[in-house]
Amino acid sequence: MASSAKKIKEGLIHISWDVPPTNTNQQIGFAGFDFGKPMGQTSRNPTQIQVDVSKLTDVVDSFILTCKMDGIQIILEIEPLKTKIEGNQTKQFECETILIHASKDHLQQKMILNKSKWTATWNVIQSSGFQQVTTQNRCNSCGRESPLCFDIHIDLTPDSLVSKKKGSHHVLDHLLNLWNTKTLSDVTFKCKNNNIKAHTLILASGSPVLAAMFQHNFRENQEKVVEIKDINPEVFEELLCYIYTGNFNSGRNVDVAELLVAADKYAVETLIEECALILSRKLTVENAAQYLVLAHLHNSPELREASLDFISNNAKAICSRKDWMEIIKNYPELCFQATQLILGL
Repeated sequence: MASSAKKIKEGLIHISWDVPPTNTNQQIGFAGFDFGKPMGQTSRNPTQIQVDVSKLTDVVDSFILTCKMDGIQIILEIEPLKTKIEGNQTKQFECETILIHASKDHLQQKMILNKSKWTATWNVIQSSGFQQVTTQNRCNSCGRESPLCFDIHIDLTPDSLVSKKKGSHHVLDHLLNLWNTKTLSDVTFKCKNNNIKAHTLILASGSPVLAAMFQHNFRENQEKVVEIKDINPEVFEELLCYIYTGNFNSGRNVDVAELLVAADKYAVETLIEECALILSRKLTVENAAQYLVLAHLHNSPELREASLDFISNNAKAICSRKDWMEIIKNYPELCFQATQLILGL
């Protein structure tokens, strides 16, 4: 079994593997695989090889390549052997950050990762009333089988991807620190009896409404003091924290419905979606009509659809309630849509 490994560039390895034929019987393919086996019955004699890549990368010592037959498919499996370090411990790395493509007969495919093992399959048999071998690995002139050739490209980029992940967390940590310490804050929100300090540039990047307020010659831009009269302090603080970090519900006990209203007012679209998802999971007979109106008034198609579906599935209990009568009176278009769903129109 001939195999070779070379480094194309830093982090990119090419492995070629030629699996020789062992039987020329029509029902037996290369490497001793029985092509007569039904799908789901794997060959008992898979061909396996270990390819040393320790001189090409410090991420992994070697890869174990396995070729086997499952019915009418050739299966290639690749499993890494992790580097051993002092104390006979294993050096960990993230398999999810490694990308592998494999080719057989110039047919390339991305290998699928499952439990630290990558897999790719190729069909090698065509059937026309009975099973027979029609692989491309048989010489047309002499009838002998050629080796089964795999070309494998392994992109080892865990360091760059991990650094990106670490970099993202690093930035979020800095933003969270800015939010907590208020260092160099340049605007104050007066929300009832609370003064909430923040940074105009960060808020402007997360809310087009706040961006317009700070960019134009509004009184708030000149005085750097903004009065918030219609939102509870806890809810408004949660809104601002979300703009800084993208994290929802950081320990505050807030009303999610109120937070959705605030997110809509300041056009924080991703927070609207987060709130809608949470409320959709909390739909009951008692609140379905309320959430339907909430979604209708505050730009949430996700919550609107979820509420309509819930109402149509619980029509008998909901449509006899007083709050549903209010919807019929004040929001006839919502009533019409719900009725269509109930009737299956």
